[in-house]
Amino acid sequence: MNHRTFTAFLAATSTIPALVASYTPCAAAEQVQPAIELVSRVTPDFAQNVHFSISQKKKATISGKNGALHIKAPSVKECIRAYGYYLRKIAKVHLTWNGDNTSAASFVLPEKTITVPEALPFNYAFNYCTLSYTCTHWDAQRWEMELDRLALAGYTHVLVTAGLETVWQKFLRDIGYPESKIAGFIPNPAYAAWWNMGNLEGEGGPVSQTIIQHEARLGRFLVKRMRELGMEPVLQGYVGFLPHDMPADKVKGRIIPQGKWCSHYNRPAVLQPTTEDFPRLAALWYKHLKAVYGYQGRYFGGDLFHEGGSTGGTPLTPAARAVQGAMQQAAPGSTWLIQAWGHNPHRDLVAGTTPEHTVILALDKDMSPGHNLTRQYQGRPHVWCELLNFGGNQGMYGGAELLENMTGRPGGAMGIGLISEGLETNPYYYALLTERINTREAIDTDTFIREYAEARYGVKDADLEKALKLLRESVYAPVRLQEGCQESILCARPSLTANKASTWSKPDDYYDKARVRKAARLMLKAGQKHQLDNLRTFRHDLADVCRQVLADKAREQLPRVKAAFDARDLETFNKESETYLQLIRDTGAILATSEDFLLGRFLAGAESKGGKNTRAREEMRRAMLQLITTWTPTNGMLNDYAHRQLSELMTMYYLKRWEAFFNARKAELKGQRLAGEGGKSATQTNENNGEAVSSSYELSKSVDAVEQNFRKSKLKLHYKPKGNVLKVADRILD
Repeated sequence: MNHRTFTAFLAATSTIPALVASYTPCAAAEQVQPAIELVSRVTPDFAQNVHFSISQKKKATISGKNGALHIKAPSVKECIRAYGYYLRKIAKVHLTWNGDNTSAASFVLPEKTITVPEALPFNYAFNYCTLSYTCTHWDAQRWEMELDRLALAGYTHVLVTAGLETVWQKFLRDIGYPESKIAGFIPNPAYAAWWNMGNLEGEGGPVSQTIIQHEARLGRFLVKRMRELGMEPVLQGYVGFLPHDMPADKVKGRIIPQGKWCSHYNRPAVLQPTTEDFPRLAALWYKHLKAVYGYQGRYFGGDLFHEGGSTGGTPLTPAARAVQGAMQQAAPGSTWLIQAWGHNPHRDLVAGTTPEHTVILALDKDMSPGHNLTRQYQGRPHVWCELLNFGGNQGMYGGAELLENMTGRPGGAMGIGLISEGLETNPYYYALLTERINTREAIDTDTFIREYAEARYGVKDADLEKALKLLRESVYAPVRLQEGCQESILCARPSLTANKASTWSKPDDYYDKARVRKAARLMLKAGQKHQLDNLRTFRHDLADVCRQVLADKAREQLPRVKAAFDARDLETFNKESETYLQLIRDTGAILATSEDFLLGRFLAGAESKGGKNTRAREEMRRAMLQLITTWTPTNGMLNDYAHRQLSELMTMYYLKRWEAFFNARKAELKGQRLAGEGGKSATQTNENNGEAVSSSYELSKSVDAVEQNFRKSKLKLHYKPKGNVLKVADRILD
């Protein structure tokens, strides 16, 4: 099935359950058919000359014979991974979220048989948050491409939550929850991540049935395609979640209230797993899970008391035993995947699990080199999971040295996890992560950069290699533990002392900004030399590094604005604040040159979930705009947590906030006092992930108005790149 026919396939809803249900293990010749179809989708020019076969040997091999490429492997999964190795190492095909490049690709046959290095055995994709922050705007075609790329890179297990809306509808009806309340419990897909983790209910809803049906169709397709490609879908297990206002007479057993999450949201309640009705409810859940996905599942996610909540005195060891027992009853031999984040999972909970049926996903946000990777989970196997990105924020960042030196099984882990909240960033880091999955040896920096530059840009150029090395030595070399990239203060809620955009970010510098500026100039020089502006990968990277330069400049410029204000010098304040605003305009202009930084494209993918239903499309639009701006309906600790540096956001949202703020300060310097202004601050303190964090922001009615009106406004958005990246970059860097 090619990408054009995939959307039509999803629309044929009545055929999907039958197709999924009829999937069975195939004979060897049929078993490789998914690999053949993948080649036709990813590299159609190679399709007629690539042959796969199933071999009893443990390792995959690649060879050339009679003008054809022959790949032998013990499974279809390994056939596809071996083809991914061939594309990266031999054919020079470059596939990323931020543009593919086949300009340097050629169908090359190896002179002798190549044995493909073994990958780590268990490689997991997606955090719950990833599926809302990154994937809500993925349309059907984009999802098909994603599964192909994951399989080529060596991922073995992938989280699936699309379709849980339908599971919950059926489940709640069966246990007698009022129909009128079900719609208020189910959130918009943009917020489904925190619903599935037990953090909130109903945000962005009520959700149109059009969207719910779309998600069910998508979920069934994802499960079917993953299994065809040899990957295992990870479905949502039942850990006891119920609506916070579940009538007590509908369930036999103790329902534990979970209080509030982030001081704002009602958390779903938890039915104590050791109570008498838990097995009945769990059985209902797994029954509907199978009906929706057409597959019972072998791997299940689900966390108890994630990011807070109340155990209510629940004994955790027997509770875990009850949760896992229900999984085993529904799917004998299945495995429970538990996220290790903050205080979770408590050691008493881990003690209630069986080692052979448990995998711990060890989330790790420490990108600094040499930190202790070793994890101990009472004999339970674990996967090391990179957590590079939070909220989908754009910013050049990543622990390159950490990945380069992870040899063997890092920290005793059985594999690697790709679980950053925002994935469509930092292609250099994620290419390095794919390399780490597929080798047990140390990765040489110079060799990797040379191969990466040639594949990504289609040319051999010393300036490009120097630019990448400068970035590797600066933004990709963090020296401390921090939560994600250093944020652009251009995206911060306006304040004369702004030093970060979101609550949990670290504000201070860790890299040499001069190296980033030099890298940008070298990249521009190479682009002009080879006329690379027609290459999507290059447009993204040059726009991204220029965006980083402008963000760095903002940190130097804002103190000048403050100094002028403190000196009560209106003329200088006007000049310095205008310079600051121009940095935002320039950021919008450079981002407009790349399709990867357009709000229009971002929203169009999300709106597609609503099909031709105007109301449903508007639901998706509003929810996505809220998520990436204020997060909650009103200003609070989560404001700007998921901020994005997208072209139209820069010029239509962040610019307008700063203009409103500076206008209020100008009025103050003129001796005027605007209502609702005046530089007063509000401070909020909250505990999240075991860490007490305070955030403060300046009160401003005019800034509030920009925030509240934005998602309701009719916006003039870009769907195609605008401007020439070389010309805009040349102006900015001059």
